[in-house]
Amino acid sequence: MSQPTNRNARIPELGEIDREAGEFWIENPFQVAATGHNLSAFERNRLFLNIGGEEFLDASFASGADIDSDSRSVVAADFDGDMAQDLLVVSVGGGPARLFLNRFPRSNRLRVDLEGVDSNRPGIGSRVVAEIGDRRLVRDVFPANGAMGQGPVELILGLGDAERVDRLSIRWPTGTTQVLTDVPAGHRITVTEGQDAYEVAAL
Repeated sequence: MSQPTNRNARIPELGEIDREAGEFWIENPFQVAATGHNLSAFERNRLFLNIGGEEFLDASFASGADIDSDSRSVVAADFDGDMAQDLLVVSVGGGPARLFLNRFPRSNRLRVDLEGVDSNRPGIGSRVVAEIGDRRLVRDVFPANGAMGQGPVELILGLGDAERVDRLSIRWPTGTTQVLTDVPAGHRITVTEGQDAYEVAAL
């Protein structure tokens, strides 16, 4: 649309329209609702599995999440408390919200909750770096925002076979850095800004 803020604009068809195939043209997008046309496109959802940080495998067929629906909102979060991120999917046009639980083979994980003091309370804007042997995981604490959905403030680290994090550093929004060492996997820890000790809760 060449004049997106002009509700009176009329743009003629730019080419041949195949109406038998369901194509249509509306001279002004503000008139979509009045014409009764539906812009929803029912295409199967796709889910990709990251392989070694270098490529992606299309795992849609095996995930169960490849529903044929006009899905617009997806939230990735740990809904059942097993430290594996699940998917909550909502589609246009109503219908149920669908929750797809993560049943991927279990590996060691660590959940890190931040509690800011001088920084904001949930530690949004912090950078967390986990060093595990020769591996380095970098995560920024920002709740993901998508179309019509927002994820929670949670940080879950997948550690593979590692049973602990050798070094965990948190750079808070204030610019100060806090370092923890020898942090065990399989736990939920709460790190308070400025305190050397952290709280541990087994899951």
